[in-house]
Amino acid sequence: MTNTPADRQGIFTRRNLFGATAAGLAATSLGACATSGGDDEAEEVTVGEDAENPFGVDGTAPLDVVIFDGGFGNEYAVAHQAMYNEAYPDAEITHLATQAIAETQQPRFAEGKPCDVLDNSGAQQIPMDALVGDGELAELSPLLDAPSYDDPEVTVRETLRDGVLDAGTFNGEVYALNYVFSAWTIWYDAKLFRDNGWTPPTTWDEMLALCPTIQAAGIAPWTYAGQHPVYLYDMFLILAGRHGGVQVVKDIDNLVPDAWRHPSVVAAAEAMRGLGASGYLLEGSAGIDHIQSQTAFNNNEAAFLPCGSWLPNEQRSIAPEGFEYAPMGVPYLEGSVQPGLISAGGEEPFVVPKNATNLAGAYEYLRIMLSQEGAQIFGDTVQAATVVKGVELDNPAAQATDALVANPEDLFQPRFRFWYTGMDTEMRPALGQLINAETTADEFIERMQTVADETAADDTIEKFTHDE
Repeated sequence: MTNTPADRQGIFTRRNLFGATAAGLAATSLGACATSGGDDEAEEVTVGEDAENPFGVDGTAPLDVVIFDGGFGNEYAVAHQAMYNEAYPDAEITHLATQAIAETQQPRFAEGKPCDVLDNSGAQQIPMDALVGDGELAELSPLLDAPSYDDPEVTVRETLRDGVLDAGTFNGEVYALNYVFSAWTIWYDAKLFRDNGWTPPTTWDEMLALCPTIQAAGIAPWTYAGQHPVYLYDMFLILAGRHGGVQVVKDIDNLVPDAWRHPSVVAAAEAMRGLGASGYLLEGSAGIDHIQSQTAFNNNEAAFLPCGSWLPNEQRSIAPEGFEYAPMGVPYLEGSVQPGLISAGGEEPFVVPKNATNLAGAYEYLRIMLSQEGAQIFGDTVQAATVVKGVELDNPAAQATDALVANPEDLFQPRFRFWYTGMDTEMRPALGQLINAETTADEFIERMQTVADETAADDTIEKFTHDE
């Protein structure tokens, strides 16, 4: 039996995702206020006149925070909670650090008793399209329009780097604060390249020309997390976008007819397939996870690894001595019209459940995170850029990443994997089969165009678009 997008997406309805007996709440626009305490006894939280306590936080109310304990750890969150307790010493904070986000939090949503602040990230991320579509999240305009923690004359929104709200915006409403300014890049060991006299390639042809030289040194040119092909998403989509321009990738997200058949997307598919067909992948890459791929990379078993900008922090306790993490953009194809395009912007989504017990406290906690002190704590702890302007880091990898994202016009984050779970479900195995040359580029393109067409035609699936 072949699943349609409705079948694939249907498993993420409120009834099935959260196990609730009450049927789906409509996605709502909460404007300048949000509700707390459930549907029967809604309490508005608005921006008040007190710049030090704009949400009217009850200093004795407990706060329940859940943090994804992944590449960034949770040490920074402990420090943020200490800041909250400095302001509200009588508030008891419950802190859970876990990688099992869906496993631990979906039952709480189902019971109508979610946490107050959720770092909804990692392999067990609860699908954002389901949370938004089922009306489970508070809209974050009150937070963004409130006075910033450091300067009452400046709103929280004005303290943020350009474009960082895009990833958490669904049809004009902001439902997630993506706290990390992240970039998906290609990583290499600068010391390894320097010792061998290799120049990091800027074009796809330069990369292909270097691969036999890398192999001659006993090193595979590429590896990736085969069990999680999502690590290839941005490499593939940015390769297509660099060739044809960002609109090529926007059209895929916007379900434009025949977007997958665009010549630049076809060229990217052919290029990706060529890595496997030419024997440039580390043997066994298709079966390894992100930890194993990163370990192979650390051991110089492979020269290139597609990954996000959290990689150096995640590996800092186990990286070999002298290993120098260095990022580069996806090598671009000949004839590319936007060679600087990069997948960068807000990552690590923090959300506030609409039925949070302490909604005012949740907003205040995020406001503290977005203070200069809170952002600097994060940056210094994990050596990754935050979405807050003015935070400087001395880590070479972070500085190099910042240089890659210097042009705002070249920053774009492909969104369909967050907007349409059915397309994401299809893309992951399809992309893995493509890079391993187990399918042709044309077969891959037609497979993805089919699921995109089915998604577009299914009126039960809420549609999202990029603001132009």
